[in-house]
Amino acid sequence: MTAPGYTETFISIGLALLAIGISRFWKLDAEKDMAIGSVRAFIQLIAVGYALNFIFDMKSPWLILLALAVMIIVGAQAASSKVKGFKGSFLLVMLAMSTGSLLTIGLMMGFDIISFEARYVIPLGGMIIGNSMNASALTIDRICSDVSSHRLAIETSLALGKTWRTASKKYIKSSTVTGMIAILNSLKTIGIVALPGAMTGMILAGAEPLDAVLLQIIVMYMILFAVTVTSVVTVEMTVRRFFTANDQLKNLNC
Repeated sequence: MTAPGYTETFISIGLALLAIGISRFWKLDAEKDMAIGSVRAFIQLIAVGYALNFIFDMKSPWLILLALAVMIIVGAQAASSKVKGFKGSFLLVMLAMSTGSLLTIGLMMGFDIISFEARYVIPLGGMIIGNSMNASALTIDRICSDVSSHRLAIETSLALGKTWRTASKKYIKSSTVTGMIAILNSLKTIGIVALPGAMTGMILAGAEPLDAVLLQIIVMYMILFAVTVTSVVTVEMTVRRFFTANDQLKNLNC
């Protein structure tokens, strides 16, 4: 496989057009979203490609940090927009994502597994931040849903003298696991059902399969740690907002 250029890329657009045609034929009513999404993805990825070329050439640590900050902010905005009616979700998600993502990157740099270079930090950071974004959104959505659905049970527990943490313990647990569900499922099937992106990219670039596998193992464990931290931080910051200092359940729209 030769390195793809603009010609090959434009040819591949035919697949997107076929997908839109299938949606129209089967009356899925997804054509508009597919078309807009495809155009946005094309523009965004091309723009990112030029931006990364600039950052790689400049070799500035400040540009690396700026790139990570932009990814976290945009990711937090995307995740918080999925949580309707939950005030302050943007800041909450951003803090949780930053904690999980930056702690993971920092530890890997501390162990000298990755170096503070744009070609390492930005791609790996993007994968970690993207997974942390999804984990945080899923966690908030689940804890909001569980607390709202089991309000009577929680209030009964509080009336019996239990603390807010005890009354909501099982919902905290289930919400945290929900945020981690994607990576947990991926760990079970990776290498058998699917070959992940980092591994596939290295193999297509000509790397030895075993070298690609070792990199993918590192990436998966980085994502697992980041998602776990993000989910825990998210649920801890979220669930506290449902209760007063006197262990009473608040009326929050969520």
